[in-house]
Amino acid sequence: MSSAECNYKIYDKELLIIIWAFKHWWLELKLTNISIKMFINHQTFISLMKNKELSRHQMHWVQKLTNFNFRIIYWSDKQNIKIDALICQADIMLKDSEDECILYQWITILTSNQMKIADLKKNINESIYKQILETNEINENCTLLRKVIAKDKTQYKNIKLKNCWIQNEILYHDSQLWVLFNKLLQMNLIHEMHDQSSVDHSDILRTVKVIKRNYYWSFMRKMIDQYIQNCYICQRSKTSRNKSNNLIQSLLISEQQWQDITMNFIIDLSDSSEYNIILTIICRLSKERHYISCIIDDEDITVEKTAEMLIQWVY
Repeated sequence: MSSAECNYKIYDKELLIIIWAFKHWWLELKLTNISIKMFINHQTFISLMKNKELSRHQMHWVQKLTNFNFRIIYWSDKQNIKIDALICQADIMLKDSEDECILYQWITILTSNQMKIADLKKNINESIYKQILETNEINENCTLLRKVIAKDKTQYKNIKLKNCWIQNEILYHDSQLWVLFNKLLQMNLIHEMHDQSSVDHSDILRTVKVIKRNYYWSFMRKMIDQYIQNCYICQRSKTSRNKSNNLIQSLLISEQQWQDITMNFIIDLSDSSEYNIILTIICRLSKERHYISCIIDDEDITVEKTAEMLIQWVY
């Protein structure tokens, strides 16, 4: 295979193998009247001759195949064990092979000297981690919670303390550090976990999973949802998964006059002969209109009074 052919997708590579087979046995296959059967473990090859959208090299190959009487038959890997073993034979080739295509498969892009593994918890979030510990020790509410937990109580006001425990005067929920009574600190923690370059603005589920490894607070998921929904980079670069709205449907055309109407109240007018509102009623078919002067006090526009005006002036 040439260097360009090495970059083909697996679909094109297997098709290229078929072309090579026909080239090798061209004379024998050209003269026979028997239908040639090809067993393939890719079901997409069945629609090869029916596909109308082909690349340039695929069109060139299909033109060559039209000269032969053949039929493509799909066999699964279990049925096609012998052929599958030949295809996988490239995996056992040695690294010192002279074929450049094999050599490129073993190139090391990053060596161990070029990589440095860092502890993200200690380096990236070190300042926030210290702030959480300080808040946990100094905050008055945290001190009160420690006293409640020491009395083996399972709830304090609306805070559940069932899985909470204390170690070195620090509050923990299960094995997670409890971030309490500081929304600014919680938002900064979400910012560090969501916006850092190693994570690259992960989605909601992944951000929740990363934070839950070491931290906990009530309504964490709700706060993370709100933060990511308001993240400018996420909204600009990620495709929305919400269901798209359908096209606007036009209203049906009326079959007779005054069957469909539109109406609107013109309010906040100066009083004139004891009237302060104009009701406009328009027929959608004929565009004929009625302007009805009426007086209505604040919050006095009811369905009953509107129906009475329609009966009196229109119907």
